[in-house]
Amino acid sequence: MWRLSFMSIVAVAIVAASAVPGAAGLEGRVQDEGSGTVFVGTNHNNTSDPKQPANQVVMYRRASDGKLKILGSFDTGGQGSGPSIRFAGDGLGSAHSLQLSQDRRWLFVTNAGSNNVTVFRVSKDYLERTDLKPTGEFPNSVTQHGNLVYVLNAAGRGTITGFRLSDQGTLSPIPESTRSLMANQNSERPDTLFNPAQVSFTPDGRRLVVTIKDGPAAFVMPNVIPTGPGRVLVFDVNDDGRPSETFRQTNLENRGPFGFSFDRNGNLLIALFVGGPDGTATAGSYRINANGTLAQISHVPDTQLDTCWLENNGEYAWGSNYSSGTISSFRIGKDGSLTLLQEKAGLTDKPDRKQGSTPLDLGVSPDGRFLYNVLPGSGKVAGFRVHDDGKLEKIGEFSGLPQTVDGDHATSEFGAGGSPAGIAVL
Repeated sequence: MWRLSFMSIVAVAIVAASAVPGAAGLEGRVQDEGSGTVFVGTNHNNTSDPKQPANQVVMYRRASDGKLKILGSFDTGGQGSGPSIRFAGDGLGSAHSLQLSQDRRWLFVTNAGSNNVTVFRVSKDYLERTDLKPTGEFPNSVTQHGNLVYVLNAAGRGTITGFRLSDQGTLSPIPESTRSLMANQNSERPDTLFNPAQVSFTPDGRRLVVTIKDGPAAFVMPNVIPTGPGRVLVFDVNDDGRPSETFRQTNLENRGPFGFSFDRNGNLLIALFVGGPDGTATAGSYRINANGTLAQISHVPDTQLDTCWLENNGEYAWGSNYSSGTISSFRIGKDGSLTLLQEKAGLTDKPDRKQGSTPLDLGVSPDGRFLYNVLPGSGKVAGFRVHDDGKLEKIGEFSGLPQTVDGDHATSEFGAGGSPAGIAVL
């Protein structure tokens, strides 16, 4: 991330509506009209300035040509993190802080500033809040499979904790489901250069995967010591919905594992924000072994700075590059290998901010034809049409989000303002 001082897939796991009870109504409208919806979190915090909003989700109508129009903003009932001292453009340092349910009926949103998670019922033109539950310290990523929902809490030792989702959109904590990650972070506000970044179920729901960035190797940046080797943790999920008591850990040589998604065969595609030569970034693909360890399939430099989010449509993957202000593209092989297509497949406009547009979370439409990118530095969402060869054609940049602090450094933690993060696409 984050070359100015240094350094959301959303790869939303979608199940076809015909296979998911209760999803046919919304899905039918979206497919019939050739349109859909995009949801983006503002990550707003107003504890020091009540005149500003707290955390919200901005809902956009997605037209058949991919253009976006705001439908409204919906309060989560909680507080976002706001901009951070290290990276105003990325107050969470995470991916999948918003997550659509597999049947597309529910939207889950983490509230890192108030330590809770929100559930919304998804309708065609609005969101209805159905629950707000405490999670743990600094929740910044959420995942769902069936009636199981797990939240990543990134502060302190870090934890994951589980809930059961009811048919009414309420969450019930799963007893004895909380597991420590040994993340070595600040107990209140983790540093987004190092913190746990994402939790996701594997496509079959049998495992939970967590990435912990841990930062670059010692002294790559002045006075920066990593909190670990750059880790990927894999938990088995038992029949009772609880994770295994222990995890299997794979160390990634301080390459900075960040946001990830899964290809069609369940291989893990990870953005590595310091995995390349001279502090540039890479994308890596890995097979999850039977014992929960990872076997590297490919490791592909993209020459860009701070590739932190990596989403795909089954054939192609795209990584957003925080400090470069670009999107890189990759081809996915049948064996899960990645091949670089274009270092700069998508370009973002430079706003009136020293740090630039600061591209964050990516979301892909269910049909794989459109890609959207959250731009906190611009206060916009960039939209791209995906061509058959994986190339991107820019549709435009669409306003409606708060613009982050100029210079990419907030004056205080949990201060007032927005730091948009998290996207989900219908």
